[in-house]
Amino acid sequence: MYILRNSYPFKIITAICKFIFLALYLLYAKLEEEHGLARHAMSVYERATSAVLPEERFEMFNIYIKKAADIYGVPKTRQIYEKAIEVLNDENTREMCLRFAEMETKLGEVDRARAIYAHCSQICDPRVSSNFWKVWKEFEVQHGNEDTMREMLRIKRSVQAMYNTQVNMMSAQMLNNVSNQVSGVQIDSMRALDNKISETTTQSGLKDTIKFVRGITETDGKESSRVNNPDEIDIDMDDDNENDEGEEEIEEEMSIEKQVIPSQVFGSLKTADNDTNEDE
Repeated sequence: MYILRNSYPFKIITAICKFIFLALYLLYAKLEEEHGLARHAMSVYERATSAVLPEERFEMFNIYIKKAADIYGVPKTRQIYEKAIEVLNDENTREMCLRFAEMETKLGEVDRARAIYAHCSQICDPRVSSNFWKVWKEFEVQHGNEDTMREMLRIKRSVQAMYNTQVNMMSAQMLNNVSNQVSGVQIDSMRALDNKISETTTQSGLKDTIKFVRGITETDGKESSRVNNPDEIDIDMDDDNENDEGEEEIEEEMSIEKQVIPSQVFGSLKTADNDTNEDE
């Protein structure tokens, strides 16, 4: 069933049916206008805005707005404009907002028109939708003042900063994805190289050539015997120990002689010590 719905003939049949539905809705609404009630005709037009194809919805809303203005008057079209702004895509929404603001300006509702421009500005990139900002600027020149013009410029800068941030985030995300792909390829290549080296080492038997030799082994728990290691480096540690022991024996055998130091060497300091000893 899913494949059947996505097939090309099924889409063609669906489009033809919706086109027939659009024609039927228009004929039905015209019948209600000529031989029925106006509110019934408006109900048919409203249902037609949801039943037609998305690319035909903007045209259907224009027909609906024109019929409502002819039957009930221009102020009655505000609700239709609001619904159209909610359901249409960005491009058609910008066009509908400009028409809505122009209608409010003609009715003398300047504040309403300014609010519509402010609402529509959030989907108008100044680098792309320059016509919208030109129309809003002309509106402020004719109906605004210095404060409203400054507010319009502030909104324009904020919207431009918002779109710049979105562009920077998208570019950063794209760069991150590219770097992750590159790093993944590098990691895989390094991992393959490590595996290749480990396999080569195992096959050549290099791991078996490394031997650990213990220099001293205990025989009876007390005595120790030395094992000859061809890789051992002789640093003459035993000779240093023997020299230290010989020097200690020589110092013990030497006798220390004491000599009497003459009192003239100390001067008055020795005299003061003798006087102190006599007083005691």
